Amino acid sequence: MSFEASVPSYPSSRRARYSQAILVAIAFFTAMDIYVISLLVEPIKHDLGLTDVEVGIANTSALYGAYALFCIPMGLLVDRSNRVRMLAVAMAMWCLGLLLAAFSQGLWLLVGSKAVLGIANAITLPAAMSLLADYFAPERRAMATMSYGLGQGFGQAGAVFIGGLGLGALTRAAMGDPGFLFGLAPWRLASLSFAAAGALLIPVILTLREPQRMEGRQAGGGTLRELWAYRDFLVPLLAGTTFLSGMSTGVLNWIPPALTRLYGQEPSQFAGWFGTVSLVSVLAGMLAGGKLGERFHRHAGRDGVLRPAAVAAAVCAPASFMAMMPDLAWFAASTVCFTIAYAIAISIPMIAIALRIPNQLRGAAMGFYIVTVSLAGVVAAPLVAWVGAALGGEDMLGRGMAAVGAPSACLAALSFWCASRPAVHDELSHEDLVVARRRPV
Repeated sequence: MSFEASVPSYPSSRRARYSQAILVAIAFFTAMDIYVISLLVEPIKHDLGLTDVEVGIANTSALYGAYALFCIPMGLLVDRSNRVRMLAVAMAMWCLGLLLAAFSQGLWLLVGSKAVLGIANAITLPAAMSLLADYFAPERRAMATMSYGLGQGFGQAGAVFIGGLGLGALTRAAMGDPGFLFGLAPWRLASLSFAAAGALLIPVILTLREPQRMEGRQAGGGTLRELWAYRDFLVPLLAGTTFLSGMSTGVLNWIPPALTRLYGQEPSQFAGWFGTVSLVSVLAGMLAGGKLGERFHRHAGRDGVLRPAAVAAAVCAPASFMAMMPDLAWFAASTVCFTIAYAIAISIPMIAIALRIPNQLRGAAMGFYIVTVSLAGVVAAPLVAWVGAALGGEDMLGRGMAAVGAPSACLAALSFWCASRPAVHDELSHEDLVVARRRPV
């Protein structure tokens, strides 16, 4: 006897593409807001009289700490609630966070504003991934899922172009007229402008229609006990994303210091080419990850989707030696190889979750995914510095990057390969699920 009386159909292609465009716009906007922070650090620090440590706590620790803390509860809520309304609430919270930042007069209100942004971001990703999985059938889902990552990639570039040019224009206007827009500092005006843009997205989000939940295995939302039934898949998958995130943070965050310290490049010399290389490589890798996910899903089934991620993670191991290359050309080539392989490896787990985990459990699974990606990076960056210092000092930065990046890449590849094996615990019967729901976690 089938658990569900009838099987609903997926939305029309036109409706799915319209909804996808709105979700990509959300990804673009939120990513641009997050990455534009780096352009505002100095004016915020000067205007509020903060130290480097305080700025770091406010702009990074508060945002990502709240993001990691709330992503699992928000993921569970996504599995039970109307996701379109949750996205609208998240965007309203986003605008509130930007308004609080614009009118901050000291550290703690700024910390609070970034925490609000982190909570909003903890809603948007699980909700968007869950919606995309219900708008697109499995054979079309890989590239649809990747579109959200592409929106984030373009948002990073938009932070440089739109944020940088906009901040420059506001600065020049304020210098020419001290009373320009009530005498607010340019960084405050930038935050207010982004808040206004976010407010315009709210009515657009509300035009979306909540799709029927597809591939469901039980009525209502799932529980963590039910999610544990997928441990043969999820445990190695999340181990892989942990190692992969640590690898990327331990290598990518130290590339600018390595260029300056080891190759004699000033930021003005490498910003253009390195920024372009990073953007093109990440976008190419995400597109390749989507295509590979679709191909392996067709030919190897859902168990084979993670195999390209395992291979890509393994490629990152030798590429992690980039800062030990003899000259800048070899460094650049290794960087391109690393960023493309990393983009492929990190994008495919989201596809695998969308294909492998039932509807009412996807939000919780994405919450755990976000936790691993967020928290692993906290440890990796200082670990590289510590290893480099232990090996001989600042000039050993390249060896520190390789010592952390290469083993992490190998462990990520092994974890993804284990997750790609057929699981034995994730095919629960309806009776098993009923028993599990009677013992909620």
